[in-house]
Amino acid sequence: MPAPRSRPRPRSRENRTRYVVLGMLSLGPMNGYALRQAIAGSVGHFWQESFGQLYPTLRALAADGLVQPVNGGVRDGRHGAAYEVTPRGRQALAAWLAKPPLLEPARNEVLLKVFFAGAVPPEVTLRNLALVGELVQGQLKELEAIASSWAEKEKCHPDAPLWRLTLDFGLLFTRTILDWLEDARRVVGARTGRGASQEAVGDSGMPRGRAKVGTAKQRAGRKARGGGKR
Repeated sequence: MPAPRSRPRPRSRENRTRYVVLGMLSLGPMNGYALRQAIAGSVGHFWQESFGQLYPTLRALAADGLVQPVNGGVRDGRHGAAYEVTPRGRQALAAWLAKPPLLEPARNEVLLKVFFAGAVPPEVTLRNLALVGELVQGQLKELEAIASSWAEKEKCHPDAPLWRLTLDFGLLFTRTILDWLEDARRVVGARTGRGASQEAVGDSGMPRGRAKVGTAKQRAGRKARGGGKR
């Protein structure tokens, strides 16, 4: 009997913070504070980083010879020394970029609560969907503000068209979410009052109150015709 075919093991998760840092420093030297600001204003819109890990990551990359301090490590005020990526660091970044990206399982609490929304009154889910809609609208306005000033960014760096692709993804994604939220509110709103109507209906599909009245009339008719027990 042939042995069962084993599934390929998924690639283990790497510390991708180091590649975020290498990627940002490949755009130009930065100290820790400037690095944090650059991440927040760019990849931070779609890739969340723990800013508390930036300085330890910088030190680790420097120890590995992937980044090095500029100007002999002279501190830039209270924000520390600026770093630049080394040739070895660029090679490490290129090697990571060449690997197929991992598509990790999604964890979406909005969808999770919609899936189980039958356990609560529709008004509860409608309220949650409205709150989510307000947050997404705010995100869309922020992205649209970036897009409105994009012409100036395109003049600043040859990679700007690539950055614009990530912005276009964010715009399309948030607008799709808003369209879905509109559909979700329509579907959930149509369920309002459904629970009350189900309680008033018996297993046969007939209203419970009418079923009882009909049964009483039938008993009275049988008695009048002498159909009762003798």
